[in-house]
Amino acid sequence: MLTTIERARRMGVDPSEAMPDEELTMLIAVASTAIEEYCRRKFGMAEHSDRASGMRGPYLQLPNYPIHSVVIGRDFEHPVEDVSILADGILFSRCGWPGGIRDYAVTYTAGYVLPSQETEDNVTTLPATLEYACVLMIKHLQREHGVASERVGDISVSYSAAEADMPSAVKAMLAPHVRPEI
Repeated sequence: MLTTIERARRMGVDPSEAMPDEELTMLIAVASTAIEEYCRRKFGMAEHSDRASGMRGPYLQLPNYPIHSVVIGRDFEHPVEDVSILADGILFSRCGWPGGIRDYAVTYTAGYVLPSQETEDNVTTLPATLEYACVLMIKHLQREHGVASERVGDISVSYSAAEADMPSAVKAMLAPHVRPEI
């Protein structure tokens, strides 16, 4: 999950701790999943095994990043050598990736150290914009559905119908993290 109960509360989600931990955990999970689906990638540090298709060029895109290590080949007994890891989950090979549907076996470690994975020796590497987007999404999910506007004192806020799924502020924070299509 992209934040923890403690961190979410410090950022203004249920600071009075009136909400049960189980409910807040569920909201964090739902918001984190919505963000990962919107960005078309997983953010937590994990090992992934997949099949990738050659693209008849020097670049091959994997779905999750940042990539920390990779082993790729037509089979694991004959890995492709001289592979460079570029940004946004892209691998580069001077020899190219001859075309074929799901013909490369790939095992790779990718992602960020999430706040929930943080230890004394392994601090979180998740960009702050992703964690804060999760917090804003949680607040959005808590808001009463069907309310088009709110007024508190001299401050008034209106919500458009388009914000029913994901607020535009959250989408703006997520924009740099959406997996590009090649």
